[in-house]
Amino acid sequence: MQTDIEIYTLSCPTEKIITWLEGTFTLVKTSTPSSLCTKVSVSSNDNIIDITILEQAAGKRFTSIWFDSDKTPWENDICCARDAFQALGCEIRCNFQGWEEDGDQDPDQWWRINSHGEGAFIWE
Repeated sequence: MQTDIEIYTLSCPTEKIITWLEGTFTLVKTSTPSSLCTKVSVSSNDNIIDITILEQAAGKRFTSIWFDSDKTPWENDICCARDAFQALGCEIRCNFQGWEEDGDQDPDQWWRINSHGEGAFIWE
Protein backbone atom coordinates (compact mmCIF):
# COMPACT_ATOMS: atom_id res chain seq x y z
CA MET A 1 0.00 0.00 0.00
CA GLN A 2 1.35 3.41 -0.95
CA THR A 3 1.54 6.30 1.52
CA ASP A 4 -0.45 8.45 -0.92
CA ILE A 5 -1.89 8.33 -4.43
CA GLU A 6 -1.59 10.95 -7.17
CA ILE A 7 -3.01 10.89 -10.68
CA TYR A 8 -3.31 13.49 -13.43
CA THR A 9 -6.35 13.98 -15.65
CA LEU A 10 -6.22 15.53 -19.12
CA SER A 11 -8.88 18.15 -19.85
CA CYS A 12 -11.29 16.97 -17.17
CA PRO A 13 -13.38 19.56 -15.28
CA THR A 14 -13.09 19.63 -11.49
CA GLU A 15 -16.88 19.25 -11.19
CA LYS A 16 -16.69 15.92 -13.03
CA ILE A 17 -13.86 14.77 -10.75
CA ILE A 18 -15.90 15.65 -7.66
CA THR A 19 -18.87 13.71 -9.06
CA TRP A 20 -16.57 10.68 -9.44
CA LEU A 21 -15.34 11.10 -5.86
CA GLU A 22 -18.94 11.35 -4.59
CA GLY A 23 -19.76 8.07 -6.32
CA THR A 24 -16.69 6.36 -4.84
CA PHE A 25 -16.64 7.79 -1.31
CA THR A 26 -18.85 9.63 1.16
CA LEU A 27 -18.20 13.34 0.73
CA VAL A 28 -17.51 15.04 4.07
CA LYS A 29 -16.30 18.53 3.17
CA THR A 30 -15.32 20.65 0.16
CA SER A 31 -13.47 23.95 0.10
CA THR A 32 -11.95 26.13 -2.62
CA PRO A 33 -8.80 27.87 -1.32
CA SER A 34 -8.08 29.33 -4.77
CA SER A 35 -9.53 29.43 -8.27
CA LEU A 36 -7.34 26.49 -9.31
CA CYS A 37 -7.42 24.44 -6.10
CA THR A 38 -10.25 22.45 -4.52
CA LYS A 39 -9.83 20.49 -1.30
CA VAL A 40 -12.13 17.60 -0.55
CA SER A 41 -12.42 15.37 2.51
CA VAL A 42 -14.10 12.00 2.04
CA SER A 43 -14.88 9.04 4.23
CA SER A 44 -13.96 5.48 3.26
CA ASN A 45 -14.21 2.50 5.61
CA ASP A 46 -14.27 4.78 8.68
CA ASN A 47 -11.17 6.67 7.47
CA ILE A 48 -11.05 10.33 6.45
CA ILE A 49 -9.07 10.92 3.25
CA ASP A 50 -7.98 14.43 2.30
CA ILE A 51 -7.84 15.08 -1.44
CA THR A 52 -6.38 18.07 -3.27
CA ILE A 53 -7.53 18.78 -6.82
CA LEU A 54 -5.15 21.21 -8.51
CA GLU A 55 -5.94 22.46 -12.00
CA GLN A 56 -3.07 23.34 -14.35
CA ALA A 57 -0.70 21.21 -12.25
CA ALA A 58 1.25 19.99 -15.27
CA GLY A 59 0.70 22.44 -18.07
CA LYS A 60 -2.64 24.15 -18.61
CA ARG A 61 -4.54 20.96 -19.48
CA PHE A 62 -3.60 18.56 -16.64
CA THR A 63 -5.28 18.44 -13.24
CA SER A 64 -3.63 16.70 -10.30
CA ILE A 65 -5.75 14.62 -7.91
CA TRP A 66 -3.73 13.89 -4.76
CA PHE A 67 -5.08 11.51 -2.13
CA ASP A 68 -3.10 12.33 1.02
CA SER A 69 -3.63 8.97 2.73
CA ASP A 70 -2.50 5.37 2.82
CA LYS A 71 -6.15 4.35 3.43
CA THR A 72 -7.42 4.65 -0.15
CA PRO A 73 -9.11 1.62 -1.72
CA TRP A 74 -6.30 1.34 -4.29
CA GLU A 75 -3.04 -0.52 -3.91
CA ASN A 76 -1.14 2.01 -6.03
CA ASP A 77 -1.39 4.94 -8.47
CA ILE A 78 -2.05 2.71 -11.49
CA CYS A 79 -5.05 1.00 -9.83
CA CYS A 80 -6.51 4.41 -9.01
CA ALA A 81 -5.80 5.62 -12.56
CA ARG A 82 -7.69 2.66 -14.02
CA ASP A 83 -10.75 3.40 -11.87
CA ALA A 84 -10.57 7.10 -12.73
CA PHE A 85 -10.35 6.37 -16.46
CA GLN A 86 -13.40 4.11 -16.30
CA ALA A 87 -15.41 6.76 -14.46
CA LEU A 88 -14.15 9.94 -16.14
CA GLY A 89 -13.40 8.78 -19.68
CA CYS A 90 -10.46 11.15 -20.06
CA GLU A 91 -6.76 10.40 -20.31
CA ILE A 92 -5.18 9.62 -16.93
CA ARG A 93 -1.48 9.69 -16.12
CA CYS A 94 0.37 8.62 -13.01
CA ASN A 95 3.84 7.74 -11.85
CA PHE A 96 4.81 4.32 -13.19
CA GLN A 97 6.11 2.88 -9.92
CA GLY A 98 4.67 5.17 -7.26
CA TRP A 99 6.82 7.66 -5.45
CA GLU A 100 9.56 6.68 -3.02
CA GLU A 101 11.77 9.36 -1.47
CA ASP A 102 14.96 7.31 -1.85
CA GLY A 103 13.81 5.09 -4.70
CA ASP A 104 15.79 4.42 -7.85
CA GLN A 105 12.91 4.79 -10.29
CA ASP A 106 13.19 7.01 -13.34
CA PRO A 107 11.23 10.20 -12.49
CA ASP A 108 10.29 10.61 -16.16
CA GLN A 109 8.74 7.12 -16.40
CA TRP A 110 4.95 7.42 -16.28
CA TRP A 111 1.86 5.32 -16.93
CA ARG A 112 -0.82 6.56 -19.33
CA ILE A 113 -4.38 5.29 -19.79
CA ASN A 114 -6.56 6.57 -22.63
CA SER A 115 -8.97 5.34 -25.30
CA HIS A 116 -6.04 3.72 -27.16
CA GLY A 117 -5.05 1.53 -24.19
CA GLU A 118 -2.52 1.84 -21.41
CA GLY A 119 1.20 1.57 -20.92
CA ALA A 120 4.45 3.13 -19.81
CA PHE A 121 5.86 6.24 -21.47
CA ILE A 122 8.33 9.08 -20.84
CA TRP A 123 6.52 12.30 -19.87
CA GLU A 124 8.74 15.18 -20.87
